[in-house]
Amino acid sequence: MLLSIKKIFSNIRSALFLLVLGVALLTAQLLLLSGYTSRLDQLKTQHLLVDKILNTKSGDPQMVSIAINATVAEIDLAVKLSSQKNFLETLYDSDNEFSPLIRSLENSSETFQNSSLAWSSALKMPRSEIEYAQVKKAKTAFITDIDNLMLHTLENLNNSLKTAKITAIVLLVLSLLIFLRYRYRLIQVYKDIDTACALDTTGEQKTASTQEIDFILKRALRRNIQAPSACSGLVNPSSGLNNLKGLLTVYNTKKTNRASNTTFLAVFEIDQYRTHLSTLSKEDRGNIFKKIGDIIALYEQPLDITAHLDDDHVVCVLSRNSKQSAMEDCEKILHSVEESSFNTEKGLIKITLSGGFLLKIPVKSIEEAIDDALKLVEKAKESGGNRITQLQDRADFYR
Repeated sequence: MLLSIKKIFSNIRSALFLLVLGVALLTAQLLLLSGYTSRLDQLKTQHLLVDKILNTKSGDPQMVSIAINATVAEIDLAVKLSSQKNFLETLYDSDNEFSPLIRSLENSSETFQNSSLAWSSALKMPRSEIEYAQVKKAKTAFITDIDNLMLHTLENLNNSLKTAKITAIVLLVLSLLIFLRYRYRLIQVYKDIDTACALDTTGEQKTASTQEIDFILKRALRRNIQAPSACSGLVNPSSGLNNLKGLLTVYNTKKTNRASNTTFLAVFEIDQYRTHLSTLSKEDRGNIFKKIGDIIALYEQPLDITAHLDDDHVVCVLSRNSKQSAMEDCEKILHSVEESSFNTEKGLIKITLSGGFLLKIPVKSIEEAIDDALKLVEKAKESGGNRITQLQDRADFYR
């Protein structure tokens, strides 16, 4: 069953949306981990501040009191910061465990702070042993509550790390699978597009793996096979291209639309016509000219005309805004024919073209311009073939 390009890209949107959800979940886990890490830092700071108060060295009583008061203020701030619960934590952590721990920490912290302030208020040295004992007792309860909240935070941190690890692994595997799957699909689509756009260099039938490109190829094939019965008098029956009458008819029809461009004319002749093609069947010769017409069609613009004359010359009427542009397209046609293979009953053959290129001046008819171009074709064949000869500024000078 052929793929649908529309379905492929629709699935890509769904896959990318799934990846975005996974990245969002992983980001939430990382933010949650950051919150837990920040709380642990604040709890660790409280440990250090408690030790700082108890290890305050005796000296100037007033300076010691100021230092203890500053440390108590730091403890109060650290307790408030460690008691904060961000939005993501409310989704992952139950208040049944967190709230009692916070209340106990705040109470023991307040008791420790009050005991420390009472101890520092006695400016006489040595300090009261009773007040110091109260501070140490309050410290024990405070440190216990700090450790309990640390354990609870570490447990949540480990759980979040496990979830983040699983999420990251799943996201990595999913990304790899999506990449490999759609890389393969997009390569198929690109190959189909390349098949539809590429020149037929082997003579084999083109096949596609996507519905849309397959439809385009089949429609192009039907267009090439069908001969316009209503205009049979204007078409060369062997190739399906315009004959001379058809060329003149289409040229007169499109003449009014060429006002902004210049008209150029190119005539092509197969170099191996007498040596190779004369031995082929009429059907094979017709298929060769039909394929040449298909190659020329790749470089055609809306106002261009291609014809296959009865003497087996191929004529191209080109409407371009510059001589260089027209000449470049003619050279591309020559190179494309040279690179292509043509399928015959005797097998694949290679051919080249010789061409004559000139500006179609208004005072001369199409027939007269074709006769002039045929002289240029002979000059090209005399120079070895597989090239285009063009008329330069002087009428008797050829290149």
